[in-house]
Amino acid sequence: MIPAVTARQMRKIDEVTIRDFIPGIELMENAGAGVTEELLTYFKPAKTTGITVVCGKGNNGGDGFVIARLLKKKGRRVRVFLLGKAREVKGDAATNLKRCTKARIKVNEVDEASLPRLEDELLKAGIIVDAIFGTGFEGRLRGIHRDVIQFMNDCPAVKVAVDIPSGVNASTGDAELAVDADLTVTMALPKLGHFLFPGKGYTGDLHVHDIGVPPEVVLRERLGTFVLGRSDVEEALPVKLPDAHKWSCGHAVAVCGSTGFTGAAALTSISAMRSGCGLVTLVTPKSLNAVMETKLTEVMTLPVDETPEGSLAFKARKAILDLAGGADAIAIGPGLSQNKDTVKLVKYLLPRLEVPTVLDADGLNAFAGQARKLKDAGFPLVITPHVGEASRLFGVDKKKIMSRPVEFARKAAKDLGVVMVLKGAPTIIAGPDGDAYINPTGNQGLATAGSGDVLTGIITGLLAQGADALEAAASGVYIHGLLADLLLEEYGYFGFMAGELAETIPEAIADIVWE
Repeated sequence: MIPAVTARQMRKIDEVTIRDFIPGIELMENAGAGVTEELLTYFKPAKTTGITVVCGKGNNGGDGFVIARLLKKKGRRVRVFLLGKAREVKGDAATNLKRCTKARIKVNEVDEASLPRLEDELLKAGIIVDAIFGTGFEGRLRGIHRDVIQFMNDCPAVKVAVDIPSGVNASTGDAELAVDADLTVTMALPKLGHFLFPGKGYTGDLHVHDIGVPPEVVLRERLGTFVLGRSDVEEALPVKLPDAHKWSCGHAVAVCGSTGFTGAAALTSISAMRSGCGLVTLVTPKSLNAVMETKLTEVMTLPVDETPEGSLAFKARKAILDLAGGADAIAIGPGLSQNKDTVKLVKYLLPRLEVPTVLDADGLNAFAGQARKLKDAGFPLVITPHVGEASRLFGVDKKKIMSRPVEFARKAAKDLGVVMVLKGAPTIIAGPDGDAYINPTGNQGLATAGSGDVLTGIITGLLAQGADALEAAASGVYIHGLLADLLLEEYGYFGFMAGELAETIPEAIADIVWE
């Protein structure tokens, strides 16, 4: 599992590394060498391809000077431009500026008057290296920097960002305008801004390059945010033994569905089974039982009392609790409706359950503005809100959640003692211990009706098979995103549906386990 760091955390790691292990000038050389290697390997440019390196006055610009020198050493045509005056460059960056000049590379200073010349050179370039701002950038681009970056984006050349696209806040992903990179080569560790939109949209393909930061320096920091990896999910998946039978593979109960929303119940139930669960029982309003039995050949059903509107009635509470007593995991919420009697049922059921539970959709809406009622449930509880549901549940403005999703998910999980799955791009998973996990899989194809019901089913199915709540949530989210990635590869477009996501679950798990 790879940590993802904020700008402050990376700065601390750099400071300790430079103080106790490796001089800053050596780290800069390693960084420049890493970008050079990645650039030449990734693009495989011809010897005649023009490469223009645009440098700022700080350490990111220092990396750019190293890159230019090493590219020339490898026989590449390289041009270097500095946004500012050479005398304004300090420290290790100034040392590498001098080395660049000594290597007979002209460093062209750029101001407002000479901007047209830079623009001409950018138009001729095959590759543009963005070494303007690094992870210390905050705020908004102004003046010549804004003009240059806007023009870089308008150029047909491919773009390589050094550490992070200039204009992106490394801690939050915030960016009004930034370099639209095809490749970003970041040093030592990925930054949060590489994964959070809009920064993720500017990053392009992300490569992490080892510049020699000692592992003990990273381990010394309490980082708290990690990027999920395929191996993490593989290790967490329940193992189905050769002598397994349906009862040994878990029994999941789905409390889902109402008139007009039978699809949500079906998708949740099917997805739990597709994730490897041995048995699934769907609790359904009596009038919908025939429909559900037709939809779901392999899923058992329990028809119970219903409201006049065709949703689960409060009178069904004893039948549901009796069934839940023999279950290994429960899903509550998809397609339930917000009928007052159904809301009353959900509020009655939750504190009386004793098995791992996933609360989603209308299960969450039942507690709108009353998130504290979910605190310390007494059993593993996974909540899976998207931003709108989280806003209603916690009474927090959506913009506030979206501006700091990792911090929000971490605090909510810790305060309530639950596993929090904040669905979005990307989805954030947080545990009661305060650690947070960023999911790297998935694409726009998940923005389709029923997608969230599939996720609820996967997590519930993994819980029923004995997975830890945090591991089930994180693995479920990773698998869910991988479904969309596999289908995009198959179709070449985002028009796949939630039912196809559910059908692809075994393929995605096999892809993780057997690759």
